[in-house]
Amino acid sequence: MKIAFSDYDGTLMRSAAFDDTRGVTESDLAAIRAWQAAGNKFCIATGRNYGLLKMDLDKYRIPIDYMIGTNGAALFTGAGEVIAQHTLDRETMRQLFATEAMRRYRNGMLIITPLDNYGYRPRTDVPSRFLHPLASLDEAQKVPGVVQISTEYADAAETAAAFAEINQALPGKFAGNMNRSFLDLNVAGCSKADGIAELISQIDDEVDEVLTIGDDRNDLPMIERYHGFTVSTSKDFVQAAAAKVYDSVGDMLRDHM
Repeated sequence: MKIAFSDYDGTLMRSAAFDDTRGVTESDLAAIRAWQAAGNKFCIATGRNYGLLKMDLDKYRIPIDYMIGTNGAALFTGAGEVIAQHTLDRETMRQLFATEAMRRYRNGMLIITPLDNYGYRPRTDVPSRFLHPLASLDEAQKVPGVVQISTEYADAAETAAAFAEINQALPGKFAGNMNRSFLDLNVAGCSKADGIAELISQIDDEVDEVLTIGDDRNDLPMIERYHGFTVSTSKDFVQAAAAKVYDSVGDMLRDHM
């Protein structure tokens, strides 16, 4: 059996998240169905949790067998059953919010569990209708089962600088998974690559080949570990790390059928 892991936003979903004009192409969907009909597994590996991905799974009828969610901090079956999760404890969250980097932070913040999403101040990428509102960071610390804290900055350089400052204040506490101007803070050691390895260790079927495809910095661990691929719209640094560049996820699947 072969198993393929595709990033979602920017890879399978090629346009901006939560834009009503976006879509997953029928060509890609047909390739996924053919891939599965041949006895293989298709999975999404994303920074989203299952709650935020499910609306698209239903809307576009995307057939998935498993999901690597929140950059490897939560693993799911295709139906949304939680297989594993790596949570941030309240003391770690308290220490984070007390850092100078977070005291200066004024943009929106997402507090994410495997299935639910909480918002503290508005975000540009996730409309408020998808979020449970939080009035304070004290409330955020009381949310049970947090697997990811997501912040947003002006650009990729500011995002990297923010994580460097957080990591200096709390060395080794967090994985900083970065995607464009977004910083996802997970338990140290969480990445899409680690999530894939953990999932494969729990699958009963023998896995003969692992395929990965993504388009941004948080996809690099899985691209590099599994000699994976990227799409033609990705940045040069991602294309430099990839074994091959494809125009679409469907093209990758058809090439390895």
